Amino acid sequence: MAPPQINIEPIVREGASERVVHRLMGMVKAGNLKPGDRLPGERELAELFSVSRPTIREAVKALIVLGVLKSKHGGGIFVSPLEAADLLGPVTFFLSLRDVEIDQLYHARALIEGELAALAAQRAGPDDTASLARLIERQEEVLADPVAYRAVDTEFHRLLAELSGNAFLSRAAESMNVLGLEFRKVASETPDVISGSVRDHRRIVAAIAAGDADAARQAMREHMAHVLNTTKKAERQQEAS
Repeated sequence: MAPPQINIEPIVREGASERVVHRLMGMVKAGNLKPGDRLPGERELAELFSVSRPTIREAVKALIVLGVLKSKHGGGIFVSPLEAADLLGPVTFFLSLRDVEIDQLYHARALIEGELAALAAQRAGPDDTASLARLIERQEEVLADPVAYRAVDTEFHRLLAELSGNAFLSRAAESMNVLGLEFRKVASETPDVISGSVRDHRRIVAAIAAGDADAARQAMREHMAHVLNTTKKAERQQEAS
């Protein structure tokens, strides 16, 4: 009898530099390497991992591209702040090469940030809502400066997410906000669009201040619908010009 045919996937041998990348990333995830920590020198790392210095150099370069490490001229290699804007750089570039479904992105944002707003309404105190209100005031001051507005807008959404008390949802929302900015840059160049977002923000904060979770969730979802509509409209106008 002939032996049975067995389909076995070939074993992929991981290179030394890939192993170093995974080990260093594991150390970051475990907290053994924290944001701001300086890595040992190239020679010391090579001895620690029992690999060559070119292997260390290759691994470090890969982690710099991923945004996990940062190089300071004349100052060595450091663990980055590990913020979404840094870590999503390669993903953002990848998305820029594809026909991304913006509707799906903002559907996800509406679901997640809607829940964050609802949670914030249940947890936020007077000082918290006052901080959100101050950010809206800053938004009003930069209606004619789209770049400055986007910075304050990001800060507003980040603070609101923090007030939810859910670190996982907060990180997911921050990541999607970074991706959304790549689309949003086109739409947020007009004062009318920006002032509309500020009005939305006021409704969200009013619901949070009232402790009304349902109203906060609905206000945030309506805000995301407005953002999606104005972004798509701006894209259509850009394509037609």
